[in-house]
Amino acid sequence: MSLYNSLYEREGHGISPNEPEKKGFARFCQMVGRDLGQLLGTNLIVCVLCLPAALGVSLGVTLFSLPVTVVCSLLTGLLVGPAMLLLADCALRSLQNDPSQWLPRAKQTLTAHWKSACGFGCIGTLVLGLLCFVSAFVFEAAAQQGYYPGLAVLVFLALDFLVLAVFSTLCAAVLPLQAPDSLLRRAGRLLLNTPIRCVAAGIVMLAGIGGMLLLFPVSVFWAVLFGFWLPGLAAMQTLFPVLRQEYGVQVRTIPHPAAPDKILTAQEQKRRSRVNWWYYNWGIVAVAAMVIVGAAYVAHGLLTAVDPDYTVAVVTAEALPDDAVQRLQTALADYADDANGDGAVVVQVNNYTWSANAALTDMNGQMAGATQLNTDLANDESTIWILEDPEGFEQAYGALSEKLGADWAGQLIDWDEQPVLSALDLGSYNTTTDGSQRIAVQSCFAGCKIAIFDREDRLWRSLSS
Repeated sequence: MSLYNSLYEREGHGISPNEPEKKGFARFCQMVGRDLGQLLGTNLIVCVLCLPAALGVSLGVTLFSLPVTVVCSLLTGLLVGPAMLLLADCALRSLQNDPSQWLPRAKQTLTAHWKSACGFGCIGTLVLGLLCFVSAFVFEAAAQQGYYPGLAVLVFLALDFLVLAVFSTLCAAVLPLQAPDSLLRRAGRLLLNTPIRCVAAGIVMLAGIGGMLLLFPVSVFWAVLFGFWLPGLAAMQTLFPVLRQEYGVQVRTIPHPAAPDKILTAQEQKRRSRVNWWYYNWGIVAVAAMVIVGAAYVAHGLLTAVDPDYTVAVVTAEALPDDAVQRLQTALADYADDANGDGAVVVQVNNYTWSANAALTDMNGQMAGATQLNTDLANDESTIWILEDPEGFEQAYGALSEKLGADWAGQLIDWDEQPVLSALDLGSYNTTTDGSQRIAVQSCFAGCKIAIFDREDRLWRSLSS
């Protein structure tokens, strides 16, 4: 007996067949509570099948090699297509109230449609890889010229990704269906009949999966548990009414609980109600518990975090080791005071990986560093800036002339000529795994320039006194 039958053929309170079909969020919660097990199982399979594509596309873009991007996208797309097929099939079966066991059903679906799924996966992953490559190319080309893409370019790229998300979602939705026409024609019919629903489903998939990719590797835990089935189920639910209308997708009637053979006491009725409620809603309870634990973890981090008294920015082409950054923070804290009155003296050192010459740094680190730099400058977080390439920094951001005036170059201070900073004991770090070679942390700052945006900053006054 399947898990579905064990739930819905039990006696007692449950979902009556005479009850109107739930809609919207209530229907979504009903499916999650009933089918969480198969949703999590399918999500894990999808994660395993999509991992090679994520690594392959990232490799091609990181190496800035178009041939590598194309080859990796085509090869790994052979796994992405079946993954999307399984995801869509699982969501549609849940929407149909299908009581069959999900693993045999997934195998049957994969056997019937694997050729179409592989072709769909190759094309979709190739387009995604090319879009990622073009985006990286635009950002790096702009960085080499000393500026960053404007709003029009960003909107154009965002629309490209949205179009890809919409067509991929539509193709995945009609892929498990038995129909005589081609996959693209089926997807086109859906788009012509209900464009608003189709675009909404694409936005849901783009927001869910795209956001997860942007937050990688922080989002790994979320991806394994929720990353694919959550937006997939919401997108398929959005498209389900038009699928029923166009392709006659049927929804099964939930079996009516059998009537008890004897009259139950009030205590027995309450016990049976509690048992059945748990069987119907355990999935919702599990998801709610995970969300509460995650929210508590985030809240604990926010409430226990200590705000820094001073913030120092270090801009280098190569990221400094965490140990080196920590040593600099500790050394600077000896010259700082409790500026915010919270009882702790904290100096936050932010190491931004950025260079005017993009060839000197990692592309992903360069993009992340540029974003963090813009945020820091916009919020006036750092008052002391330690710059490896002040000329390139000024050309790209214009922050030095804005803060220090036209004669900004004459106001920069050499690290080597600042007696306190150049004399700090910052130790050394390993450059080889066996520890045979070590580099002094002080050598990382040799030749750097220091820009002081606020001459009244108490940390800088202490360092320069």
